[in-house]
Amino acid sequence: MYKRLKWIRVLLSLIFFLLITLNFIYFAYSKTNISPVLHLQFVPALLGLFTGTAVFFALILILTVLFGRVYCSSLCPIGTYQDIVSRFADIFKSKKQKREKYRKPNNILRYSFAFLAFAPLAAGVTLPLALLDPYSNWGRVSNEILSRGENLIHNLLSSIFPDAIFYRGYASLVIPVLLFSAFILLLVTIMSALRRRLFCNTICPVGTVLGAISRYSAFRPVMGSDCNHCGICATVCKSNCIDQKKREIDHTRCVACFNCMTTCKRGSVTYQFAWNKSTSKSEKSFSGERRQALLTMGLAGTALVSRAAEIRPFRSEKSGKEAIAPPGALSIQHLKDNCTACHACVAACPNGIIIPSTVEYGIDGLFLPVLNYNDHFCGYDCNACTTVCPNHALVPMTLEDKKLCQIGKAKFSLRSCIVYTDKTDCGACDEHCPTKAITMIPYNGTNLYIPKLDRDICIGCGACEYICPAVPVKAMIVQSNPVHLKAREPLVEEQEKIEVQDFGF
Repeated sequence: MYKRLKWIRVLLSLIFFLLITLNFIYFAYSKTNISPVLHLQFVPALLGLFTGTAVFFALILILTVLFGRVYCSSLCPIGTYQDIVSRFADIFKSKKQKREKYRKPNNILRYSFAFLAFAPLAAGVTLPLALLDPYSNWGRVSNEILSRGENLIHNLLSSIFPDAIFYRGYASLVIPVLLFSAFILLLVTIMSALRRRLFCNTICPVGTVLGAISRYSAFRPVMGSDCNHCGICATVCKSNCIDQKKREIDHTRCVACFNCMTTCKRGSVTYQFAWNKSTSKSEKSFSGERRQALLTMGLAGTALVSRAAEIRPFRSEKSGKEAIAPPGALSIQHLKDNCTACHACVAACPNGIIIPSTVEYGIDGLFLPVLNYNDHFCGYDCNACTTVCPNHALVPMTLEDKKLCQIGKAKFSLRSCIVYTDKTDCGACDEHCPTKAITMIPYNGTNLYIPKLDRDICIGCGACEYICPAVPVKAMIVQSNPVHLKAREPLVEEQEKIEVQDFGF
């Protein structure tokens, strides 16, 4: 039975891992999107409590209370990646090197990281949690490294088979985000190659919190009294949490992988309902860890209450410079409060104008999505970014609502316009404006025309800024709306129906 459960767990882990990864790599370039798998991630689900999506957090919590750290075992992409790396690393290890053993928990380290992640959340700062969140880190790795690698291979094939494979442009490169993503990938790879689930049980704050809850889960691995201390279960424990000498399992680190149960030849390790049993010797021996687990859960709970009560003494209202938040963000502050910088929206944007921020939002908005109109503009008939956010940091918007979402307003500078500087006609901004907020009017009694801008109709899509040929300063610049507004609907001029007889000439 345990072997069957193990293979089911492995299969589910690989399915979720592939779906999440492909969501950032392949599905970003098509209309296909399976973002529901992104909702089943702990930190987005946690922050979703404040944006009306509590059902996913409740589901993860129920799974943990019932079965322990199944999220870490099967739903978390970083967790599955660690298992893949450790499995490949075993190919280059001797039999002795493959054998694991019980190791004391790094409690100071793991609870310190949990405090670092959740304490700022209570003060209204989401950045540390976003930087340590395993799902968001995998999203950045997928988008910045795996997706770019796939794009490179695609374009190499395109150069070989130009008639069969089209060339695909590269997204804007933000060096700090690429370096941070590469560092996380390298760190997890090295730690898992050497010590399997070490990252889960030292650095990851999600693993620490779920481990604190798993100590009291309904179903847990239990070592029976008939154990002969052979230690074979400890040699295959990826979390190094089985002390065979004392017949104890540290459930705060156990990820319910079923390795110990499928390996024990005597059947002494079983997965059983534990709520109806009295406190065992094993539970008593971990009294120090019990206190730390309770403190961790208390810290997370306090952070949630403070966050819900809007107690934010360190909240920053300023941005480093004019920053335009994507449609659906509602406001820059709403984005800062709820976004985990997983970059699902960055991957989904077909025009590649959503990039990770560095200084645009200030230090507390590091890596959050921001619009950049250097290479393209926001598509008038596109709402892709609002459909993929796992916790409504970008709220879902219909196309009709998105077309009236005023993320910013264009500003026209006559002295930069080539009509003024070069005394020549242009009108590119008028031709590309989807809402017709720009019209051309006579200029200074000449036969030239200059733009006239209705900022109430403008939605800040950036089409005029992108297409403006003026250098070095563009004549049309979109200015941010820190709080998104609703633009006035453009007037639709009715055209007179003309009946044409014969050929019309």
